[in-house]
Amino acid sequence: MNKSIKSKLGYVVAFLAAGIYFFFQTGDNPFQGPGEKGEIISIEQFEALRKETSSDGKRIAFIGHASVGSHDITYTIGAPLELIFSTPDDDYIAHIPFPLDQDGKNSCYLPSTFTPEDLVLYDNEGKVYPYNEDVVVSFTLERIKNAIPEKNPETGEYSWRYKQVRIDPSK
Repeated sequence: MNKSIKSKLGYVVAFLAAGIYFFFQTGDNPFQGPGEKGEIISIEQFEALRKETSSDGKRIAFIGHASVGSHDITYTIGAPLELIFSTPDDDYIAHIPFPLDQDGKNSCYLPSTFTPEDLVLYDNEGKVYPYNEDVVVSFTLERIKNAIPEKNPETGEYSWRYKQVRIDPSK
């Protein structure tokens, strides 16, 4: 092989290695699937789990519907959109990140100009759910160990990421 091809190949390998390193350092794993359905728990149980370090790695689920907080959202290419989930009785549950992907799976979609009613969710099979329809949201809890503060002094809850998020029908 000539020296020019070896040099270009070296750059390509270094670029790929840096990209893989970046994905795993940000907590994102592009090779992770949506996981299995989680065990449906109550909001009280969910709040209790967020106060225990032993909850790290648990697969859980809740039933609720999604909304967006404002019609003034800035999209960041490649970044998930934080959706607000509430119980069927409209009690707040949590903000859960979902990728923006029209006609995707386990994702959400909003047009560039929208009202909160324009929010659409796609389940694990790609079926569409409007913003006000209850779904089962499953995820794995991952504690953020380098958060400052690690534990909220007001609520006693640790900081968490929600990984392998999956949407399924509630009925």
